[in-house]
Amino acid sequence: MIETERLILRPWQESESEAEILYRYASDPAIGPVAGWAPHTSVENSLEIIRTVFAAPETYAVVLKEIGEPIGSCGIMFA
Repeated sequence: MIETERLILRPWQESESEAEILYRYASDPAIGPVAGWAPHTSVENSLEIIRTVFAAPETYAVVLKEIGEPIGSCGIMFA
């Protein structure tokens, strides 16, 4: 976990509530395609992404402390 004054970077949680938060953002057709992926089609689809894609090493939920929930995702890739 990495923490700053405003943000926390932490692993994604494999939960229905976290999937609902992800779906809220990831279902927007203006967000996914610019990042290279299709918009999520359901909360279940978002949960599957958390279980597979976001379970990769060094992949983090970007949590805004003010609201206590993820507002994005980031990953660190080592070459």
